[in-house]
Amino acid sequence: MSLLKSVYFWLILTFLAVVYASQHYTIGGWEHLRIVSKQTDAPKPTSDGGTVPKFDNRSWAPARWVSAPSVVGDIAPPKPKIPSIRIATLNLQGFGENKASKMAVLEILARVLRSFDVIALQDVQPDQGDVLPRLVDRINQSDRAYDYCIGPRVGKGLNSMHFAFVFDSERVDIDRYQLYTVDDPMDQLEYEPLVGWFRTKNVHEEEAFTFSLVNVRISPPYADREIALLPELIRTIVRDGRDEDDVLVAGDFACGNERMENLRRIGMRFALEGVTTTVASDEMLDNILFPAKATDEYLGRSGTIDFLRQLNLTPEQAFQVSNHMPVWAEFSAVEGGVPGYAP
Repeated sequence: MSLLKSVYFWLILTFLAVVYASQHYTIGGWEHLRIVSKQTDAPKPTSDGGTVPKFDNRSWAPARWVSAPSVVGDIAPPKPKIPSIRIATLNLQGFGENKASKMAVLEILARVLRSFDVIALQDVQPDQGDVLPRLVDRINQSDRAYDYCIGPRVGKGLNSMHFAFVFDSERVDIDRYQLYTVDDPMDQLEYEPLVGWFRTKNVHEEEAFTFSLVNVRISPPYADREIALLPELIRTIVRDGRDEDDVLVAGDFACGNERMENLRRIGMRFALEGVTTTVASDEMLDNILFPAKATDEYLGRSGTIDFLRQLNLTPEQAFQVSNHMPVWAEFSAVEGGVPGYAP
């Protein structure tokens, strides 16, 4: 048989096999077929059917950013099955128009901050007055109800900033009439702390956990001097007329807990001990402190959110958000803690 006849013979057999298969079998699964370019910069598929965004490193504006889910556990560990709230602190490192104009930065911040019920923010610089509302609007795009309070500008010159609280209004209340900046007539602190008074919701009002939250930023050049002043600052806030014994101090302390033994000596407990809190994993700067005896609402759970690794960012992308990781601690939503539960 010649070569041409052999080829012709096999073509006829193949055609008959295809006709037979089409009459007796159904081929499924075509609705899931997708064609992706072989280019090295093509978007990669994710587990939810979306794509990982491609970044322009010059302005860091993603071609497409997958919307962040509103599930708390997507970033932070899941909460225990008891009434609780999660309090956090984050130094935003110059959160002004430049950062707020980058949608990828806003999306990362929104996704991270949704994990918490109250967040003490440092270094907010609203040059145009609306950068914080834009961040809160971004958080609330996932059907949440976050709100904010912002204090006056503190500090001097180019290093001045605002402190702020962002909070889930469905989980906690803030008394806006009792929001105040600590008076520092002798100018002993570079940045006067912002103090807010909060009450948990979704529990009986008489059982709600109430607490004062002190938002601080210690100036690195004067860290030793300012850390030495913190015990008296805490005592002053305890005596501010609200009769609140749960005074929590959250923020950037410019040092680790080993340099704050004076606070341990007055009965303050540290949410974190010897843990790096920077994206570069080279320093411990941020923490949450609370009175060990008075605040028995603490559930013994705390940590950091390493958004660089958890969101698969490059160091350059993460640093555009902040070099600080959020630090969080968890507390019972019931005053005095939950009976039968001990951290």
